[in-house]
Amino acid sequence: MLKNKNHTVRRKNFLFISTALTALFVAVVLVVNVAFFALANHFVWYVDMTKTQLYTLSDPAKEILKTVEEEVTIYFAVEPDKITEASPLLNYPYRTALEMEAAFDNIHVKCVDIVKNPGTFKEFHTVTGQDIYTTSLVIATENDFSIYYLESMFVTNEDNGELWGYQGEYKMVSAILSLTDTAKPPVYFTSSHGESLGDDALPLMQLFTDAGYDVKAIDLTKEDLSEDARIVVINDPKYDFAGIEGGNDKENEIEKLDKFLDELGCLMVFTSPENAGNLTNLSELLSEWGIGFNGDTYVQDKDHAISTDGKAIVAKYEEETLGASLYLDLDKNSKTILKNSMPLTILYDEDSRYEGTKEVSAVLSSYDSSVLYKDGQVVGEGSYPIMTISRELTVVDNDYYYSYVFVSGSAEAVASAYLHTNTYANKDIIYNTIKLTGKERVLCDLETKQFENTALDITTAEANRWTVVLTVVLPAVIAIAGYVVWVRRKNA
Repeated sequence: MLKNKNHTVRRKNFLFISTALTALFVAVVLVVNVAFFALANHFVWYVDMTKTQLYTLSDPAKEILKTVEEEVTIYFAVEPDKITEASPLLNYPYRTALEMEAAFDNIHVKCVDIVKNPGTFKEFHTVTGQDIYTTSLVIATENDFSIYYLESMFVTNEDNGELWGYQGEYKMVSAILSLTDTAKPPVYFTSSHGESLGDDALPLMQLFTDAGYDVKAIDLTKEDLSEDARIVVINDPKYDFAGIEGGNDKENEIEKLDKFLDELGCLMVFTSPENAGNLTNLSELLSEWGIGFNGDTYVQDKDHAISTDGKAIVAKYEEETLGASLYLDLDKNSKTILKNSMPLTILYDEDSRYEGTKEVSAVLSSYDSSVLYKDGQVVGEGSYPIMTISRELTVVDNDYYYSYVFVSGSAEAVASAYLHTNTYANKDIIYNTIKLTGKERVLCDLETKQFENTALDITTAEANRWTVVLTVVLPAVIAIAGYVVWVRRKNA
């Protein structure tokens, strides 16, 4: 009887220990799986067996990125475990970014919930005026950045609207190259129209130099803009630009500027009331961008001016417009001065400010207390645009590109008195405009990866080996383990 009792106790102890070990084993397996999944997700541990290697950073991309020495951060606007929730498609660029981070010490990936921490993305929105969503990507260096929307990472079939391929690697490598390119792109100052190109223009030219540009003068009647040109500056011209009336296409400056803008170029114009009336052809070009001149007309505001004659007016800042994005990060107590300014006219519908793919808005306006003078007579009262910006949207492969036209009704807005000082905000606004309009996009030779070729790219022999492992080896291991446990329990 005692022997049977002891046997029963030992059997119960064995069953308890066996159950505990089984539970512990299951718990360990679960913990290991969770830990492995987290590590695999962080260090990109997976096998890409797709034919087009959708999830693998290509060798050409690695070779290109090897040349980049600057620190680069790729921001995602959601936390890592919310990537799929934001959009399953977001996993593609996220995987690409993680591979870049794993391969290069100077490339970093940060996932920050934009809802919980909007401040992380405030500067990016402030400078560009672009909305940032949970599916957006921001690629940034210490001094510059680019914002990309998720749809720009993919190519769509134009016939049926379905996704055709993934081009995230191409887009992201191109952005990194653009942001870290040490070569100075040219900015062209037009000449031969009486423009201000001497000492008076040096403060403006210095701003471009500070922004990383190589300043050059160009006579458009004799020269063509180079392919790498991004910005053309027309600084206080006194005479008009040659148009179609010359009959010589090589000397048609307006046609060259128009083509330049069509090819995603950006134009900055600083003019004055006394000369605007002479600029018929240039005015016609700007009217296509929703901006009109009012020659020989001056804005005066004795209530908001730093001069007794009321002509060096303090500009009024806009709110929630494209133009306002140029100074959202500035202290609104700082003043921006436009001396001897003419009023500009926004030609598009007053409510929408849109016409087709173009959008126009005031950057700065005069206050309601201002009056307009022409030929010594008051011809208007109220608030008027005195600095404007217009942009046109072009969509290429689901990516958004912009051309810009920036116009100041005062040539003296960039005078030394207002740029070579920390008293006024003129320098900040012009510098932000340069950074916004001058964003360069460098294309690199990387292929789009097609979705239609996502079948597993393994040989028949490899497939057979995996079949044996999954259908024979693993079940056999489980069966043997089960048999051992059963025998030990029976003999206990």
